[in-house]
Amino acid sequence: MVSDQKTIYDTYTKFKKNLVLVIVTGLGFLANFDDLIYVPALPSAVKDLYTTDTLRLLTVSVYILGNSFGGLIWGVLSDCYGRRSIMLLGLCGFLLSVGGSYFSSNIGIFLVSRALQGAFICVTLIIGQATIADIYPPNERGRAIAFFYAFYFAAILVGPVIGGPLSYHFGWRSTFIVVAILAIVLFILYVLFVPETHQYIIVCEYHKTGTKLLEYDLLVKPKLQNPCLTLAYLKETTILPYVFVLAIGYMSMNVAHIFFPIQLFKAPYDYKSDLIGILYVPISIAAFSGSIIGGISSDYAAVRYTETLRIDEARVVPALLFSILTPIGLIMYGWSCQYGVRVSLSIIGIILFTFGQTGTRPGIYSFYTIKYQQYSANIVAANNFVQLLLTSIMLTFTAIIVESIGNGLYFTTIALANILATIVPAIIISRKIRLSSHISEKIPSQSTPLISTDARQYDK
Repeated sequence: MVSDQKTIYDTYTKFKKNLVLVIVTGLGFLANFDDLIYVPALPSAVKDLYTTDTLRLLTVSVYILGNSFGGLIWGVLSDCYGRRSIMLLGLCGFLLSVGGSYFSSNIGIFLVSRALQGAFICVTLIIGQATIADIYPPNERGRAIAFFYAFYFAAILVGPVIGGPLSYHFGWRSTFIVVAILAIVLFILYVLFVPETHQYIIVCEYHKTGTKLLEYDLLVKPKLQNPCLTLAYLKETTILPYVFVLAIGYMSMNVAHIFFPIQLFKAPYDYKSDLIGILYVPISIAAFSGSIIGGISSDYAAVRYTETLRIDEARVVPALLFSILTPIGLIMYGWSCQYGVRVSLSIIGIILFTFGQTGTRPGIYSFYTIKYQQYSANIVAANNFVQLLLTSIMLTFTAIIVESIGNGLYFTTIALANILATIVPAIIISRKIRLSSHISEKIPSQSTPLISTDARQYDK
């Protein structure tokens, strides 16, 4: 029977899984930390490089733009050649680009270095989540991805809190020294403790030793493809409804987070970079807790409803509920900044939409990787491309738009876009739930419950 056959998930001990998860989570943390440690230093970097507010935001937007296009390349390479070698290649390039940012003498060189930084560091997000999909079975994946994103978003606390005092006392370039040290430590840990996890490579290695894993007949040999073809996954009917939920939500959260210190640096607040960093503490707590709660809720919904409703989208239901908090927080944040009221109201707004967005992501991403197991890196890369590209574009024009229409109307418009993006997947899932419930009523209670193809593959 299939239940007696060893699966690829059985080849890893619980300790090994957890060790790999901690290291790739650390690399995911590095990706966000690298961006956010620099955010409190934006005003001093602008002054030192003799540039403008628009170019100030451009130093962040080109970083994100590099992230979006670089992810397409890493997704294709890692799904074809494996996780380990591509991760190490990307980290080496990242360290070189960090050095370029540190030694930049003018805004032109700095922008190029920042773009390369973003293009290389995104390898940790793409391969990190693909590695989790490689080693964790579907019923454990939501929590694992939640752990990954919890520490990814924990950088909202650590990055600005460290970056603010660093740039205040030692100059904005000192932030890149800290990033380089952390990257070297994680690089060494990855080399020492993280093996190759690509499922096709692993099942072939076991087959050569005479052990045939369950997945051997389910996986096909990967082929190198044009990175642009990765975007074709976005038109899949199981992915398309959630693309804009993630993209617009991610853009909203990041634009608000990055624009926040610029607002505080000006009147009526006139805060210094060290105090701005401290204000990110409650925001980081919201991001961390939102990720953990979102992942647990996703796995709970999957276990409770997948067999009764017989739809894998059940794990996405908590994500859509969390997304309701995003427009509420954005509206509160925008109008409180508009009228220069107490900064506590702005922070409450940021906490609400941060908690909502971080709670949304684990359920949708775990659903993606379960549906497209062998192409998980490509799926993550395609979604990240849309999210980061949209964020980069909006950041480039945010200062100009806010100057024209004000914070309140700008973030209210973004809030409405979040609401519209949620309506379509909510209708689709509610319709599937109604149809599934109707079918369940017609099936005798003695009959064997239907389960998804993915669940059958790993049912023991």
